[in-house]
Amino acid sequence: MVRRFGYLTAPVPQVLMLLEAGGVLLDHGLAQRLSAIQFTRCLVIMAVLDGPSRLPPPGGYAPEEGPVAWIADNQLNGVSSEPAVTLHATDVFSAARWDLDRGETAQLLLASAADWIGAGVRSYQIHGWRYSKPRQTDPQSCAIVCRAPLLVLAGDAIAGPRVEGAARSGWAAAEVVLNTPLPP
Repeated sequence: MVRRFGYLTAPVPQVLMLLEAGGVLLDHGLAQRLSAIQFTRCLVIMAVLDGPSRLPPPGGYAPEEGPVAWIADNQLNGVSSEPAVTLHATDVFSAARWDLDRGETAQLLLASAADWIGAGVRSYQIHGWRYSKPRQTDPQSCAIVCRAPLLVLAGDAIAGPRVEGAARSGWAAAEVVLNTPLPP
């Protein structure tokens, strides 16, 4: 017998659009809970450098002020074989610059991080992460969208933010799948 189930782990606003487009009607209480979840936005830059950054090991730094929320040295972290950094802008900076010229925004962020970068920037990419961090999460560990076929929603907006919340939510969703009896 084939077990039929599915997981949805995309950001909740995207899941809600997908379910609506597919004609899936949610229980009123679940729809209200999920609609209350909100996310911050984050502008992110990945820059390849012409030499090592000035970030000391272990290769990450969270400034206390300014437009940069986080900067990481990808070579020190073992992510890149060549000198490169990743910068995350603050929620406030990202929201303020979201619809403005991305090239100009990248130059502002790179200039504000110049002391940590230390080297010249050979190339960069800037990306807008629309659903970066959940600002409001659902207190449940996962959400059962429907039972036949079984469809479970999990992610960092369910059970708590960050990787830890997403992992807890994924484990809870797996438990639901494993403990849900097969339909006759």
